[in-house]
Amino acid sequence: MPPPTVTYEIHPYSHDTLRDLFAAKAQTDPSVIDAKLHLVYFQGYCDRLAAKTIVVENEYIDRDYLEDFAAYYVRCFASYNRKCCRLHFFSAGFDETAFEVLLAGQSGLLSEETLRSEYLGFIVVKPLPQTVVGRTCLRTYPSESHRHFPITRTYDANLFGLQLSVESLGYQEQDSVAAACATSALWAAFQGTGKQFQHHIPSPVEITRTATAHVPLDTRTFPNNDGLTITQMADGIRGVGLEPYLIPTRDEFVLRSTLYAYLRGHIPVLLTIELYDPYDPVDPNTGLPEPMALHEITVAGYSLAAGAPVPYRGSTFCLRAFRMEKIYVHDDQVGPFARMRFLHETHFDSSWTSPFGAPWNAHASAMLIPLYHKIRIPFQNVFDIVVEFDNWIGPLNQAGMLPLGGQLEWDLYLTTVNDFKGELQLPPGDYRRTVLTRPMPRFMWRATAYDAGNPALELLFDATDIEQGTSFVGAIAHNRALARVLQVVALEMIQQPLGAAARLDHHVVAWLANPRF
Repeated sequence: MPPPTVTYEIHPYSHDTLRDLFAAKAQTDPSVIDAKLHLVYFQGYCDRLAAKTIVVENEYIDRDYLEDFAAYYVRCFASYNRKCCRLHFFSAGFDETAFEVLLAGQSGLLSEETLRSEYLGFIVVKPLPQTVVGRTCLRTYPSESHRHFPITRTYDANLFGLQLSVESLGYQEQDSVAAACATSALWAAFQGTGKQFQHHIPSPVEITRTATAHVPLDTRTFPNNDGLTITQMADGIRGVGLEPYLIPTRDEFVLRSTLYAYLRGHIPVLLTIELYDPYDPVDPNTGLPEPMALHEITVAGYSLAAGAPVPYRGSTFCLRAFRMEKIYVHDDQVGPFARMRFLHETHFDSSWTSPFGAPWNAHASAMLIPLYHKIRIPFQNVFDIVVEFDNWIGPLNQAGMLPLGGQLEWDLYLTTVNDFKGELQLPPGDYRRTVLTRPMPRFMWRATAYDAGNPALELLFDATDIEQGTSFVGAIAHNRALARVLQVVALEMIQQPLGAAARLDHHVVAWLANPRF
C-alpha cells in the first residue's frame, strides 16, 4: 500500500521555501518554476505583506481546476492528479506544535483569532507540468491613501475547521489548454462582477466553451493555444448575462477617466495591451516599435497622485481621474494586482521582460467592460455634460461671481443608489432627509465638484435611462451660497435660450433655476 498522505505541513516563509513548494507540489522540475515571472512576483509580494509562515494544505480539491480536469486532463493517456495543493500565508510566526495544539482545541500560544487577523490569503498549486499557479486570493497591498482596490470581495477559506477570510480578487495563471490569457482575464473579471451583479461565475473551461461556441472551422476549442478574439470575449461576457462595452483608448484622458469611472463603480475593466521593446526601431506610421505580442489583462485597482488638479487638454476642466498614475492588474503571466505605471499618453511600463532581460513597455489599445444590462447611459455622454457645465461656471468663477476658493476639480464615476446614500456627506437637517428619502434609480453617474478638497456641488444622472431620455436626476448643493447664485444665473438663462451657454443641458439649467431638493 502507498504511504499515507501527510495532511498538512508548516514551513517558515522564505524565498527558497516558496520555490521548493511550488516545484514539489506541482511535481515539476524546479527549473520550470525558476523560469516563471510568477515566482519573482510572489516573492516580492510576500515580502511586502511580511509573510512569516506557510501552512500547506495537501490534497485540496479546487472547483475550477476540477472542471478543467474533467473536460480535458482526465482523457489524457498520462495520469494527471485531480487534486491540488493549497498554500496558506500568515504574517504570524508559529510552528507545527502550536498549530497541532490549536487543532486539538487546547489552549496554547496560537489562537484562532490570531490566525484570522494575520491571514494573508492562499495560492492553489495545480499538479501540471508548466502552468502551476491556480486560484489565488491574496490580501492587497496597504492602501496608504493613494492605492484603491474597489473590485475586491471577501473569500472564505476553511482550514481544518478554522474559518479564515481575505479581501481580494481571484487570480490564476492561464494553462494554455483549457484557457488562454483572455480566458484568465475574463475569469478574474467575473470574480468581481459575479459578486456585484449576482451571476454564476464560470470556470475557465466553461468560459472557453461559451466564448468559442461559434469557433471558426480552422481553430480548435481545446487545446486553446491561440486565445480569444475581442468578439469571442464579448460572447463570453454575454454568456453570464452581462453586456460587453468596447471603448477604444484614443488618448490618455479617455483611458484614465474611463478606467476610473467604472472601477470606482466596482466594475473591472478588461484591457487589451500591445507589448513592445522600447529600444526597437519605431514604425513611422504608429510612432511605436513593432508589437511583440497582444495581451489581455484585468484592471482591478488604481493609484492617484497627490498634488494640484490636472486640466483636460489645455482647458481649465479638471477631473480627479486625470491624476491616475498607476493601475493594478491581474496579469496571468505575472501575478495579481501587478503594478503598471503610466509613462505617457496610453503607454505603461510593465513587469514583462524580453529574453535578454530588458523591460518591455505596454500600449493600451482598447477597453472591454462587462456591464449589467440596465446600465445604458455611457460614461462619455455624462462626461460631455459635465465639461459643458464646468465651461459655463468657469468664467463666472474667474469673474469673482461665485463663492468659491479656486478651480473646481470634478470626481465623476458610476455608483449605486445604496452606495450614494451611504456615502452622502450633508449636515443633519431637513435638506439631508429630503435627499435621502427621494426615490432614485439603482445605478447613477455621480459628478461631484470639489472646491479646495471640499464638495461644493453634485450632479446626478440616471445610468439606466435611454440616451434620448432626460437622464438628469438632480443636483445637490453642499455650498448653499453657490446654489443661490447659480439659481439666479439659471433663471436668466431660461429667458435667453440662445445665449452663450445654450449648449448646456437644459435639464440641469431648469433644475438649478427651480431646485427640488
